[in-house]
Amino acid sequence: MISKYTINVIRKINSQTGIKSPLIQFCQDLQQRDLLSTSHPGEILSNEGILLKDLPPTLYSGFDPTANSLHIGHLFILNGLFRSSKLFNCKPIALIGEATALIGDPSGRNSERPQLPKEEVSENSIAIKNQILKIHSNANINSNVELEVINNMDWYKDMSMIDYLRLSKKFRVGEMMRLGAIKDRLDDNFGISFTEFAYQTLQSYDFYILSQTKDCFFQIGGSDQLGHINSGYNYIKRCTKKLSGGVCLPLLTDASGNKLGKSSAGHSLWLDSEKTSPYAFYQFFMQLHDDIAEKMLLSLSLNDIDRIKEIIENHRNNLGKYVAQQSLAEEMTILVHGENGLDLAKRCSNILFRGNISDVDYISETELEKLFGPSSFKISKSSTLTYGQLASSTRNDKIKGEQLMTKGAFKVNGIVITDPNKNIDFSTILLKNKNKSIISWGKRKFFLVCWE
Repeated sequence: MISKYTINVIRKINSQTGIKSPLIQFCQDLQQRDLLSTSHPGEILSNEGILLKDLPPTLYSGFDPTANSLHIGHLFILNGLFRSSKLFNCKPIALIGEATALIGDPSGRNSERPQLPKEEVSENSIAIKNQILKIHSNANINSNVELEVINNMDWYKDMSMIDYLRLSKKFRVGEMMRLGAIKDRLDDNFGISFTEFAYQTLQSYDFYILSQTKDCFFQIGGSDQLGHINSGYNYIKRCTKKLSGGVCLPLLTDASGNKLGKSSAGHSLWLDSEKTSPYAFYQFFMQLHDDIAEKMLLSLSLNDIDRIKEIIENHRNNLGKYVAQQSLAEEMTILVHGENGLDLAKRCSNILFRGNISDVDYISETELEKLFGPSSFKISKSSTLTYGQLASSTRNDKIKGEQLMTKGAFKVNGIVITDPNKNIDFSTILLKNKNKSIISWGKRKFFLVCWE
């Protein structure tokens, strides 16, 4: 681990030789990847990144454990931290917000978050810490600086109300009222509790603590975190007279502007194999449109820009061979689920897309459920008498589903079904020695039906 003394020596040498600081290089890399959405201060790379030149090469991002797993939206931030270390030798810190999760971030919401039990948040914190460390291990980053995972409960657990009110002396209520998330709630008459109103004070204090204990004056966050970064900047400046900064990464959307991050079954894409199977995770990337695959390759890959440009050029020269999709799917599946997860995902994909549906007979029922994970449906036999009813149970739009059936888009165990009124014969619809069926919509969307 690089010491604070070594970091200061590197900063001094860089300033004397004209070498760009690691943070400048990192932010320029974000800009090349089209990931520099907003920043505080604004235009953070203007004037040759003059602010960044004097900041230590340390940065952090916070992850509130409101669930027991991160999802793909967090992976954009997490991989940003990893790249800062792998490509630019920055010191990355992942902050688990156990304390802030108990309060609730009002950003991006028009109503109060439900309060989670302390025990649940504590368990989530442990799960997410382990998940981040596992993903970092899978990333196999050869760097002189190691990722550090910290829990903000460490400095809040013994804090009294008096302590909190005293440290809040530097916050100005007028500024707090102007925070976008607060202003929106008040303007729309939804109102806000003092608890969520005060959330920004805790996140600002987190930033301050890391600046004092880890020499960290820079953070990266999602597109809704600019107000919190601004609040932390003001708090640190008032307390220490030092400057800080941060950048926000944009939401990734499809051509229609819809937020990406759902599997083909409409589920959130989690980074836990129990919540999203390696197969579903892998197929999410394999089924991306070409333009989105290129954007996500830039956004998510840990490779440098030159290597990504090579992959994109190869992809464009071989359209229809899914070069970008394959590269992204393999890299991300190894990163999140390891080599075994990628092997599992490929085995399932090969059976469904290139093999014969009868090959499923050689997979155990337990392994089959693991392969599909949440990309499956539990459906009652007694209430599902026709194929039209089965189809409607696996699509949100019944009319569209039945229309697609008549065009040959619906298959059960590899057999095309075109008549929605046809009765189901359960003696033939079940997989061999299994109370399950595999259905598909089109050529690329497969689901497991578990009959009850």
